[in-house]
Amino acid sequence: MFELFNVGLEMQKRMIDMQMQGIEVAQQMVDAAQRNVDAGLAANPAGEAGMKAMKGWMRLWGMRD
Repeated sequence: MFELFNVGLEMQKRMIDMQMQGIEVAQQMVDAAQRNVDAGLAANPAGEAGMKAMKGWMRLWGMRD
């Protein structure tokens, strides 16, 4: 009886360990997604500045009004 109880506790402990690992992986995925969003937001002003420069260059050379 005690042995069966011990096996049950061990199985429960393994399940909790697996759940904790799953939570850790999920947190890492969220962190990576947040870093991608931050990088995208940082790149956006640079892209807009590039577009403004391109439009200015085209206007200078009479390709665009």
